[in-house]
This record gives sequence, structure tokens and C-alpha cells, in this order.
Amino acid sequence: MPLAPPAPSLPRPGILGRAFGVLFFLIAVVIFGIGIFNAANAAGVIGTHGTLTVKNCWVERGTRHSRGHTVCGGTFRSDDGNVVDEDASISAAVPPGSKVSVQRAADWYVRTGFGEAARWIAMFFLGWLVLAFGMAFAVTGMFPRDAAQVGMITREISDARVGTVRKWIVRGSLAGTAICLLLTPFTGS
Repeated sequence: MPLAPPAPSLPRPGILGRAFGVLFFLIAVVIFGIGIFNAANAAGVIGTHGTLTVKNCWVERGTRHSRGHTVCGGTFRSDDGNVVDEDASISAAVPPGSKVSVQRAADWYVRTGFGEAARWIAMFFLGWLVLAFGMAFAVTGMFPRDAAQVGMITREISDARVGTVRKWIVRGSLAGTAICLLLTPFTGS
């Protein structure tokens, strides 16, 4: 008669668990920043507006777990004519010869329009999920060793005030992401 494996138990609180929670906070802050910065560019609030005339497109291979993505390159010309970049590129699949409205953001280009801004805002809301995931570890100081312990740690805080805040962050994240992604197909982007 085989013995049942021991039931998983909660890990002991420590600095490693808190550091794990802080790591998720830092990742969330980076996601927030990328989302808001690119949304502001896509909305035309910051950056240099212009047109990218597409010369050619290619597929940049991803990792073994992703197919890669299409990149189109060509010439960027700002609306005022002061900035010309012969080596501009965007992550998009558009036919060669197309003129794409873009915003120059630092060293890269972002397509403009309401739909594009909504997609980047959706990324901002997804950062909330990352933040919510890490909250349980930061608050309890528990570092999970497996998926069962992740669930146990999350249940441990579910009745506490931080658990309630976490639930609202998750709900806000899912609602915000869904609304943003629902708006994108209707914008012509």
C-alpha cells in the first residue's frame, strides 16, 4: 500500500519572501512605465509626430516558444521636416509603400491613434496583475517553493485587509484590460 505524499505546508516567513514580493513590485513599475510612456506617444502627447514610409518588412524570430513578430522598416519624416531617419522601423505588418502615422519615442517608433493608445493602456492594466500577484509574498514574507504553496499563501491573506485590496486590484486590472482591448478593434488601427 503506497503512502500518500505529505501535504504541502506554508513556508516560513523571511527576507527571501519579501524580496520576491518587491521583485514583482519592480516588474510592475517597469510595465506601468512602458505602458504609459508608449500610450502617451501613441496619443501624440509626447514625442515627434511624423510619417514612416515603409520600404520592406521582415519577421524577427522569437524564442523557441514564440513565432516572432513582423517588423517593417523605411524612412521616417517628421511633420515639420526637421527630422528624417532612413532606418526607422515599427513592429507592424503593413504592405511596402504604405505611409504609417507614427510618433518618434526616444530611439523607437510607435504607431499613433486611439486604438494604439488603448493597447498600451491595456499593458498598464496588466501590470496591476503583476503587482497583485507579488502582494501576498511581500506582506507575508513567505517564499513559495511550488505552485501549491503559491495558492496557500494567497489564501492565507484572502481574509485580511491586504487580501481585499488585492482582489480589487485584480478586478480593476481585468476590467481595465478588457475595456481597452474591446475598444481597439473599433478604432481602425
